[in-house]
Amino acid sequence: MKRAEVVGNVFSRSVYGIDKIFITLRQGRKLPLGSYVFVLDDDGLPIVYQITSPEYYRYGYDFEKRLIAYGRTVKDDSYTYDCTGLLVGKLYEDGRIEPPRYPVPPLAEVYLCTPELVKMITEPEEEPKVKIGIDPLTKEPVYIKLRPLIRQGLLISGAQGTGKTTALLTLIVRSLEAFSNLAFLILDWTGEFEALINSEYAKRFRMSAVTWDAFVPGIKMEDPELLLKLIASEDPRVQGAVSDAIFSALVMCKKEGLLPTKDNLKKRVLSQTSRKPETTQTALDVIERSIHIPKEVPKNVWTRQHLIKEVEENNVIVVDFTTTSDPQVPDDIEVKLQVATFIANSIWETATRRKDFGCVIVSDEAHRIAPERAYGGVYAEKMSPVWIRLATEGGRNGCPLWFVARRLSLVSKAVTTELQQNFICFNVEDVDRERVRQDLGETFASLLGALPPGEAIMKSAVGFKIPGQVVHVKFDLVLRPSSARYGLEERFKPRPQPSASPSSPSASFKDEVEELEEPFRG
Repeated sequence: MKRAEVVGNVFSRSVYGIDKIFITLRQGRKLPLGSYVFVLDDDGLPIVYQITSPEYYRYGYDFEKRLIAYGRTVKDDSYTYDCTGLLVGKLYEDGRIEPPRYPVPPLAEVYLCTPELVKMITEPEEEPKVKIGIDPLTKEPVYIKLRPLIRQGLLISGAQGTGKTTALLTLIVRSLEAFSNLAFLILDWTGEFEALINSEYAKRFRMSAVTWDAFVPGIKMEDPELLLKLIASEDPRVQGAVSDAIFSALVMCKKEGLLPTKDNLKKRVLSQTSRKPETTQTALDVIERSIHIPKEVPKNVWTRQHLIKEVEENNVIVVDFTTTSDPQVPDDIEVKLQVATFIANSIWETATRRKDFGCVIVSDEAHRIAPERAYGGVYAEKMSPVWIRLATEGGRNGCPLWFVARRLSLVSKAVTTELQQNFICFNVEDVDRERVRQDLGETFASLLGALPPGEAIMKSAVGFKIPGQVVHVKFDLVLRPSSARYGLEERFKPRPQPSASPSSPSASFKDEVEELEEPFRG
């Protein structure tokens, strides 16, 4: 504190409060968005504030407009650099940070926080804690407690290319380094997490990857509606009474705990004696011809039990939704959504039943599985209630949800509101900035500014030193997403150079033209 520099004074035209103060800086001084300052309380202890809404202020003069109009502008320094300070808390000698009891007096001197003071008010003491990056202003490391990220979930938002996936990769790797028993199940809708599986960290932690369609045979055992949809996608006869007969047979298999093989389904179709003979025969023929109904129980099926076993044995499982390994499974978004829902339900039901099981569910492209219904579209009616359960109660049951939203305005408010106890916001589009303002208020939105790629404003309910604290962070680069390897130069290779006279036809083409014209000459 003794080395702290005076940068301005508290000044207001009306009232002086506690939660917010207005600051006018000394001539020639500037403070960037998100920096920390303090004023001294009556007992000599610092009350820390974070800077927001920096702006120049000056009185307007009519003659200046005339000067501009006639091209005779002159430099005039009669303006001030003003900003607003949002309360962080009063720092006590024993390290406690609590709200002050009395408002800041008028014209109180404002000091710039030293790096040591910034560290005292931001870095959590509780272990395990995760280093996520640095403060762009002080260059000091930024840490966050790991327990709140697991207990409350996480939401990351930002426009394309701002650093969301890079930040998520950093959080996953650093969290594993801080607590190696963690398990992550990643729903990869963009193929970006291949970099994690192929990185050096795969040698330190147990990781595996599987394509989404590997779950389809297992889901057939538990989801009659999905299997009926797959059967109907290849055979137009599956409708009306035929569809009802096959669906009834599928339900019977599920109730009896049997895999719906061809023989099992045929027996249960034949048991429906009230059906018309032609309906029964058509259903039997559909079952026999269907490529989606196995003749016998397949090996290595990713059932619910197989999934849970893999989670228990691995630190990271990546489910790749960008590719399909089985050509018989259609690349259908609705089928993919059912697979994602099956995975989420499996984790949720296991975690709520067993107190010795935990798994962090991670998903990019959050609008695919938890869409905002007001925007309609293909996903609007496909949202499963399990995503709301994971957002609201997943943390306390050991299965928190970490969501990445490229367009926050397209994601369900019911989900994002619950996850915003830990919220990382990169630079966002205007419509998404308005959504941030609606969800978190003007105070948080005013700190966003124009953030460069890799930098974000992060709010945590209890993850930092002070409850509800907001921190400016430039994330460490631990891994680059997979798409970073395939940029402009890799995608667009040099093309062959054109010939010297590209407009002249080739010799063979000339011969063809002359041959066609020959009968019409003369």
